Amino acid sequence: MKKSSLIALLSLFFTTISFAQSFVPALSVNGMVQSKEAYVVKNDGTKITGKVSTASLTNNVLKSVTIKTAEGEKFKFKAADIKEFAVKPKDLFKFEQSMTAGSIKELAGRNFEDVVDQEYVYYEQALLPGKKNKFALMQLLNPGFDHVVKVYKDPNAKQTGGIGIAGVKVTGGIDKSYLVTDTGSNRAIEIEKKKYKKEGQKVIFTKCPDIFGKYYAGDKFQWKDFAEHVYVYDQLCTDK
Repeated sequence: MKKSSLIALLSLFFTTISFAQSFVPALSVNGMVQSKEAYVVKNDGTKITGKVSTASLTNNVLKSVTIKTAEGEKFKFKAADIKEFAVKPKDLFKFEQSMTAGSIKELAGRNFEDVVDQEYVYYEQALLPGKKNKFALMQLLNPGFDHVVKVYKDPNAKQTGGIGIAGVKVTGGIDKSYLVTDTGSNRAIEIEKKKYKKEGQKVIFTKCPDIFGKYYAGDKFQWKDFAEHVYVYDQLCTDK
């Protein structure tokens, strides 16, 4: 175990801070279109930079995007053709991140900016849950601590109430499910709040489940701490 990781873990376990769920907030299609800049990296490595002209959703799943370059040329991409899609949101989105990222900002004394790349919102190609090979562009919610597992926005997740401004949710809206992939696979699985206590460590944190031990045993292993669990797992299991 790396010394820095051990220090981070001890700081986490013995602090009196009350942590809360905090991933990167979801960005709507309206927020994409209003963004400052975007780029697409195709499967062959080709990169196209410009602004989002349009985005297409099917059953709330982002299936394609159109990028308009500075020269006025438009390129339409399907999810299956995109390796990475990134959007640089307006300042409001960056401000909202720093205000809602309580647990990550305070975790082990690290600033939120040191953990998460706030410049872009990232989308990656992944297979939707199920047996069929259906590709979708999923928003990565844990950039910066996604070395072991990647947590994506579930486009059909049920939520608590919240208020949105300019395509960005600024209050409430805690998701009751996420899509998660292991870094060795791009097939997503759904993890739900109601099943988290029973299945979380068996389905997601499989490489070194013992790190949670007595600190998250029984009723202490709660959905509200999912982001915290992902962070700790990332810090201590990256080299496993």
